[in-house]
Amino acid sequence: MKRQLEGIRVIDLTAYLAGPFVTLNLAAMGAEVIKIERPQIGDPCRWNPPFAGSEGVSFAMKNDEDLSILYLKRNRMKRSMFLNLQKDKGKEILKSLIEKSDVLIENFSPGVMERLGFDYPNVKNMNPKIIYCSISGYGQDGPFRDRTAFDLTIQATSGIMGITGFPGEPPVRCGAWIGDMIPALYATVGILAALLSREKTGIGERIDISMQDACFSMTTDEALDVNISKGMTTRMGNRLARLAPWNAYEAKDGFIIICVANNAQWNMFLEAMGREDLKEDPRFKDQQGRYKNSDDVEEIVNSWLKNLTKEEALERLREKKVVCDDIPEFRDVLESPQLRARDMIQEVIHPLSGKTGLKVAGFPIKMTELEAGFSKSAPFPGQHTEEILTQLLG
Repeated sequence: MKRQLEGIRVIDLTAYLAGPFVTLNLAAMGAEVIKIERPQIGDPCRWNPPFAGSEGVSFAMKNDEDLSILYLKRNRMKRSMFLNLQKDKGKEILKSLIEKSDVLIENFSPGVMERLGFDYPNVKNMNPKIIYCSISGYGQDGPFRDRTAFDLTIQATSGIMGITGFPGEPPVRCGAWIGDMIPALYATVGILAALLSREKTGIGERIDISMQDACFSMTTDEALDVNISKGMTTRMGNRLARLAPWNAYEAKDGFIIICVANNAQWNMFLEAMGREDLKEDPRFKDQQGRYKNSDDVEEIVNSWLKNLTKEEALERLREKKVVCDDIPEFRDVLESPQLRARDMIQEVIHPLSGKTGLKVAGFPIKMTELEAGFSKSAPFPGQHTEEILTQLLG
């Protein structure tokens, strides 16, 4: 079955997470992704434990076939080619690939591609229609341009950590690797938009993705300084600055989420609790009053829940259409019947030894007319070098 980006060739010069996550998404939609790796070394994440191979899963490499689970997950559907860009022959081969490709994506530190001779002006001369995407910690210009970055530093400097955590407590990193993955999704959007634009204009594009920019754009839905100007704490745990109840609440056997966004939902929530007497309470008549008196709201919810199991509370809330749900441990999420029904929990496949028994996420974009998703394993590093040199480049 055909895929959306069939016929699009991508040169992937990226490593670690942000860049490979972009090309993973492009590959899932049918792009031919050629992952360029340093000879015998490859993507540095290849060496990060745990590893999988013919002798199972281990935190130490048992043989030369073992590959990092990170590598297997991030490079599904791609082809791998060893190429030494420090050598003239390697540069000559990369130039030949550029001439035959649609997209080049890199996440070196700013200045590296220029020193290699493959900055955008040079690459544009090789292929005027190329879509050239760079991902870096702080972008290709500005006073922080030369700073190195990882997910944790980006979550910090973008403001995400500053608004994550509980009042009076230290800043907290979001558990998901959003410092890498948010920029990767913006880069994917940018590449798709540039490909569409090229169809109309015949002109390529230069895309500059700053990880800090991308994450800063996601920090808050309100005006950026409203909490500060109103003297409100920026770290509120699971609560929200304008709604109540909106939190994680403890029942007898674990935690649930309850979200009430308007007056109609509040009244239904009171009915679920059997507290219709509070419908006329002036403290809770509107959204502003409920937030102003949110500590009282929290006390009411906690008093109701303390004698109920999660399932008992959720059943009553769902009967009244109150937005709520369980908070499962991650091991339970991996058994979710909903995620399984939508093919979101898949097995990691090793390119040489096959099934590993390990679980990773499937492709979340579901389409009807054309196929999208992961039907092939990651390559073994350098696996397609000869094939690309002979069949593609002659």
